[in-house]
Amino acid sequence: MNIKTSNSKAERQLKRSLNQKLKDILNNSKDNPVLKAKTSWSILSEQLKFILGDDVHRQWFQEVQPIVLKDQSLILQTQTQFAAQWINTHYQELVETLIHAQDQNLSCFFIGPTPTSQTHHF
Repeated sequence: MNIKTSNSKAERQLKRSLNQKLKDILNNSKDNPVLKAKTSWSILSEQLKFILGDDVHRQWFQEVQPIVLKDQSLILQTQTQFAAQWINTHYQELVETLIHAQDQNLSCFFIGPTPTSQTHHF
């Protein structure tokens, strides 16, 4: 068996495993949008790491936090506004392709951190 065949087989196994994991969890958590977001992001994150590699995943996706999956939208929060913009500019097409593999009706949005109340120093 050559390396290409081995990688293709591993990809199919990963896809089957992830799809089954998603179906099982989503069926058991229909009314919990936070749990659904965590599950969907876990699967999406694994796929991104597999496709983009450890370094890119660590730099852009490792610190992403799932917020909610509601109304067919997965909302994910990045550590900085810059990271959200970078991901939306450079990786959104890939992310959308992967999220559509989970569910054709899903969309995914990366947002930056919410502004904290500013303190004024006089």
